[in-house]
Amino acid sequence: MRLIATRPVLYRSTQYKAGDRLPADDQVMVDAWLQYGSAKWVDDENPTPAPKAEPVSPPEGKAGISSDGDPDARIGRIPKKGRAKK
Repeated sequence: MRLIATRPVLYRSTQYKAGDRLPADDQVMVDAWLQYGSAKWVDDENPTPAPKAEPVSPPEGKAGISSDGDPDARIGRIPKKGRAKK
């Protein structure tokens, strides 16, 4: 079992990000992190599968200058929400 941070934690002059493994040698701190939802125990034997990414294409871009400097290139836009309809 591993103790994993669920939010940023500063402990012993080290900044841990969400998902980083926390030291579990100080039981007082472990209890506090668990009580306030800053950490959780993760079972190494049954790891949760990583979510699969879905391919998403943005809507057609607008005319403008692209990053390569081609004035005839188009600039893409970020999708407003969800998958682009075909």
